[in-house]
Amino acid sequence: MSAWTRWLVGTTSAVFLVGFAFALAPPGPLLTIDDIAYLAMGRTIGGEGGAPMPAQSPYGPLYPMLLAPGWLLGLEGDGMITYARMVNALAGAATVPALTSLLRRLFPEIDHRRVLVAAIVGAVLPAALLTSSIVWTERLLALLVVLALLALFHALEAATTRSAWGAVAAAVLLFAGHPRLGVSAAVVIVASGWSVRSRGKGATAAVVVSGVVGLSFVEWLRRSLSTATFDDPGTYDAVDLASRRGLGEAMQMLQHGLGALTYVVLAGTGLAMWGIVVLARSRTNGWSVLAVGFGVLVVAAWFLTGIPRADKWLHGRYIEVMAPVFVAVGVASLHQLRGRGAALLLVGAPALGGIVAAWNGPGDTWASARSPVMMLGVEVGGAPYGNDIFEPGAAAAVAVVVGLAAWGLCRWRIEAAGLLLVLACLWGAHSGLETLDQLHESTASGEVNERLNPSLNIGELFVDTGRVSSSLTNALVWNVGFDRSVITRTPKTTHALLGLDTSPPEGSRLVARFSQGTLWELDR
Repeated sequence: MSAWTRWLVGTTSAVFLVGFAFALAPPGPLLTIDDIAYLAMGRTIGGEGGAPMPAQSPYGPLYPMLLAPGWLLGLEGDGMITYARMVNALAGAATVPALTSLLRRLFPEIDHRRVLVAAIVGAVLPAALLTSSIVWTERLLALLVVLALLALFHALEAATTRSAWGAVAAAVLLFAGHPRLGVSAAVVIVASGWSVRSRGKGATAAVVVSGVVGLSFVEWLRRSLSTATFDDPGTYDAVDLASRRGLGEAMQMLQHGLGALTYVVLAGTGLAMWGIVVLARSRTNGWSVLAVGFGVLVVAAWFLTGIPRADKWLHGRYIEVMAPVFVAVGVASLHQLRGRGAALLLVGAPALGGIVAAWNGPGDTWASARSPVMMLGVEVGGAPYGNDIFEPGAAAAVAVVVGLAAWGLCRWRIEAAGLLLVLACLWGAHSGLETLDQLHESTASGEVNERLNPSLNIGELFVDTGRVSSSLTNALVWNVGFDRSVITRTPKTTHALLGLDTSPPEGSRLVARFSQGTLWELDR
């Protein structure tokens, strides 16, 4: 084993251990709608049957497939959550060698030390470490993006039908990770077809058609899995969402796109913006990275339009899947950044980002509590240690200081700059644990744990999924257990979760009143 391989294996293992430690640190599970949906779909794949839950929005089938082995092993409750967090940490660690390969292919002239340092920094961004604790796909999606880019680069360089089909397969996996990456997957497929243009129109058509077939199969699989789990193929689809968008929403979509870019600038301390500039200058494969990133950005701007969520004006969760690539490219090329460019990208861009963040959105959107899940990286910079009020100026100031310090150290030793950035990421992630603690307490799961008597013996729980919110249903069903929850009352039913406006059966006794429903013990 060469010295380079030993360093790569060692750093990848270290990133896994650090990521797993942060994944285990928060209380939980949060059990938002996404968490429980992925767990339920994994349980269905594992042969345990569907979940007594309302219909859910579309979720990709790949992540539930990775969760299914946990159910097959007989894990339940906290054991299953720990398994999911381990899967997330593994995906995060695998991003290190994947990013390393991507950077070496993009910039063969940059030495291996800079490449490895850049890959480590890209893999340990605060938001990435913290979302590992939640049963979400974000860590997996970031890895899939890098793998799809690697496969596409190989296709563009080899220009063979075989390499093009390899890129198509990576694009199909990208779509299987989450439907919102469908546009980016389509970009990879089209670019793969273009890579074999010299072999004739037939080869191009065959590659593109195979991609369309692959995406169609994933959509069929997603709908089948969703139907088997929730008895519904999904609460909306692309056509349904498109019907709610129009030219009248164009300005709002532009605002959301600008907010997503602002998030990347602030959370990436300006280094992500430098990475975008470097890719734009690249004459080889930089355009394909930006095209995939543009697909992510378009979907984020389009999807957030019309969603009643205050933090959508500076939303990070969707764009974060591209952040590791942009930040890693920026760090790897940081030594090439000169004085005026540093002033513009490491000082001017974050300062402008702070102004945009303060302006973006209707009215004073930053005067109330923010969602730390949707903007974790920025939250760390602007509202450290549990303060849930976002301050755009503070976030911009932190971004400027960290970016300039890394640039100065990079001109001396890349290892020193990497150490500073890794420590900044770990410090930020540690700060984010405070906000995750608060988030856990404010979710339906925290409410259930607070108000539900732990000694309560629920034999079988009936859930009125038509009148009780999905979040409360998820939290209580997880607490009781899928196998002891039903959506049709049976002779074994001992308790019922009903809506606030629903009259309980005669003789029932109120056990707990939640913000979005009530729990009753039935008279048997």
